[in-house]
Amino acid sequence: MKKSYLLLHLAVILAGFTGVFGKLITLNEGLLVWYRLLFSSIILFFILKLFRIPADIPLRGKIQISKAGLLITLHWLLFYASIKYANISIGVVCYCLTSFFTAVFKPVIDKEKFKLSELLLSTLTILGISLIFHFDTSYQLGIILGIFSSAFGALYTIYNKRLVHHFDTKVINYYQMIAGTLCWGAFLPYISSISRQIA
Repeated sequence: MKKSYLLLHLAVILAGFTGVFGKLITLNEGLLVWYRLLFSSIILFFILKLFRIPADIPLRGKIQISKAGLLITLHWLLFYASIKYANISIGVVCYCLTSFFTAVFKPVIDKEKFKLSELLLSTLTILGISLIFHFDTSYQLGIILGIFSSAFGALYTIYNKRLVHHFDTKVINYYQMIAGTLCWGAFLPYISSISRQIA
């Protein structure tokens, strides 16, 4: 039990610092996410080699994992965009909406009955966020981006839960990071070009 609480507090601290670093790093959210994906895939490659974890899985498995990788890529991209266009508090607080979207999406995707208790508790999260911001519209874009970030985060959690029953978590993360690096990297030149034209 103590170990679980320790890991929980560590996760909260890391999540908070992720937002801080996202704000302090001067790169735009697109490049920031791409570099994060790239370095994560490289580090995971060496971890798999170090622990001699076989990464050779069927093509169908790689495709399934890659789809989830695109979800986490979109989640990170919108999360950092929320911080860039608003502030750290909004990005991190909106992240709490992941539980709400999970409670809504999971029964639909897994074809289960909605759990009233989870919906009620998740709704309290929305009310809490509303009270924090007092319906302030000065950071409207950042809040919208944060909400979409949480939605993609919830979808990633749901689909990733299925994958861990069939593959090693390190292998899953490895292929997800590769998929994100390649797919998002392919879009970056076009987005950069559009940004320069707008500027």
